[in-house]
Amino acid sequence: MNNLKGIPIAIAGVDDGLALSGYADPILHEIQSLLNDLVTSGKSASIDLRSLPLFPGDYEKLKEVLGQGEVSATLEALGATHVGETAIHGVWWVTHYNSDETIIAEFIEVTYMPEILRTHPADARVGLDLLHSRLTPATEADKGDGDV
Repeated sequence: MNNLKGIPIAIAGVDDGLALSGYADPILHEIQSLLNDLVTSGKSASIDLRSLPLFPGDYEKLKEVLGQGEVSATLEALGATHVGETAIHGVWWVTHYNSDETIIAEFIEVTYMPEILRTHPADARVGLDLLHSRLTPATEADKGDGDV
């Protein structure tokens, strides 16, 4: 058994030191199919990257192929959420962090606009009321001068 020590061992799927699970290519083909659905029918979809057994090399390959686009946003609510369109228009990389800046969820969204960036109708109503109050001159009764 001492002769086994001299046998070199190579890990299959290693690219520049980063292991690959083999899921990156099927995910990229799925993204292509989902993007075709978006373009032809307007149907949005997403892929939960954290639900898949991806290796660091898979993430690197996805980032390399999809690239970085021109649009990005960071939201702050119980932790940061980073939304970035990839170089492939209509394909967004959405990463949610907790308050300790640990990734808690990560998605590829194939859509014209990620849901997290859309204004909720109730919030739009609050915004309308706020703008109305800022544009409407205060009356004496609104100032609460105490005269009745």
